[in-house]
Amino acid sequence: MDITLYPFQTESIEALRQNIRAGVQNQILSAPTGSGKTVLAAYLLDECYNKRNKRAVFVADRIALVDQTSAVLDAYGIPHGVIQADHWRHRPWERIQVASAQTLKKRCWPEADLIIVDEAHGIDKATVKRTDRRDCVTIGLTATPFAKGLGKHYDKVVSVTTTNRLIEAGHLCRYRIFAASEPDMAGAKVVSGEWTDRESTERSMPIVGDCVAEYLKHGEDKKFIAFGCTVSHCEEMQRQFMAAGIQCALYTYRTGDEERARMVQEFRKPDSYIRGLISVSALAKGFDVSDVEVVVMARPLRKSLTEFIQMFGRGLRSHPGNPSKVCTLLDHSGNVVRFWDQMHDFFENGAAVLDDGKRKEKKKPEAKEKKPQKCPKCFRVHDPRPTCPHCGFVYPKRSGVSHEVGTLMELTADTKGTSDQRQELWSQIYGYALQRGRSRGWASYRYRDRLGSWPNGLKDVPKPASPALMRWLMEQVKAYRKGLGK
Repeated sequence: MDITLYPFQTESIEALRQNIRAGVQNQILSAPTGSGKTVLAAYLLDECYNKRNKRAVFVADRIALVDQTSAVLDAYGIPHGVIQADHWRHRPWERIQVASAQTLKKRCWPEADLIIVDEAHGIDKATVKRTDRRDCVTIGLTATPFAKGLGKHYDKVVSVTTTNRLIEAGHLCRYRIFAASEPDMAGAKVVSGEWTDRESTERSMPIVGDCVAEYLKHGEDKKFIAFGCTVSHCEEMQRQFMAAGIQCALYTYRTGDEERARMVQEFRKPDSYIRGLISVSALAKGFDVSDVEVVVMARPLRKSLTEFIQMFGRGLRSHPGNPSKVCTLLDHSGNVVRFWDQMHDFFENGAAVLDDGKRKEKKKPEAKEKKPQKCPKCFRVHDPRPTCPHCGFVYPKRSGVSHEVGTLMELTADTKGTSDQRQELWSQIYGYALQRGRSRGWASYRYRDRLGSWPNGLKDVPKPASPALMRWLMEQVKAYRKGLGK
């Protein structure tokens, strides 16, 4: 079967060739979700085998992907062998070999004129030890070339295209983002740049119910993939989804290979009874079911843009049977706001340089970055604008009166503050109540708890609660629940 490329794919192949002619041995092919990374890999291997009579090895980052890659090569009629213990396709004489990084750690590498490394951002130590020799051409494939130190192992990066161009061309679907709640990660323990699993799980557990509630509100029984912090967190998410009548399954390291295969086979069916798969990270890479329309992100990330983009990408693929598909991201992690500018920059411009692993000097910002807005009525996250693009909520114009963070917490029954401060306090409490699905009466009682009076005469204009006020409100809820338990 001939491999036909889109013009943007052909341009990226030519860019790789130009770099090779210029003496570049190791380079990254940045291929965002939907740009045809697997097809490009097959094209390079086919060219190596049929046109250049050369040897090549394709390195998969997981054993499970070896057979998947082998099936793709079979579909294109590319002869090859597989390097894996007791594999039926052990054919050491073939010039094209497919192997997992784990297997190559224990064996001698085959001779190769071309090495293709899948998911190269993972920087497997044994793999880069081989490719750093730069004695043959190495092409690393990744949708997220942000890994720290990736530039030490690869010298150039070629972008196939960008996410926004793929959306415009219909290769990816449009998306919308809602962020109804998020865990308070202030002061959480950090290890190797990320919050610990234990801290993330403990702080995310209380809002699992919000994940279910927002899916019922926005998911409309569509297929979804949810990401949790740990297996125990995923298990609690599954329990609450199932309690709400939503059939879902766990896809974690505890799930056996045969069970995974059966689960995915069922999930791929258009009318599958399984509406969602819940995972920590196993579904973040290389898992593609195009009719997934909802991504539930309940795993807070501190700095890993790579993981965020990978998780988001599971819902962005277009679906042949649904040309009007829109991916809905339900963010219960705070990740969207943390990565907003980086995400949009990458979606629009792609990757131009690789991180060399050196510590960067902090640059003074030339202009203040625009922060995204979160609608207090429907929780849609969007670029700053006068009205919400989803529900039409009109953002109130600023009056010129500003309050520093923490000011509201100083208001008590003895010092009730100005009328503007009282209105600000009520707006934030009322906004918090709407966000958590609570009544106006509940908000009124919380206002009275703080000031000793009711919010009579104040306008019901919801606003996002400040972190300090949110912590105080959460403490009130905890105290109330503790009192019920006595």
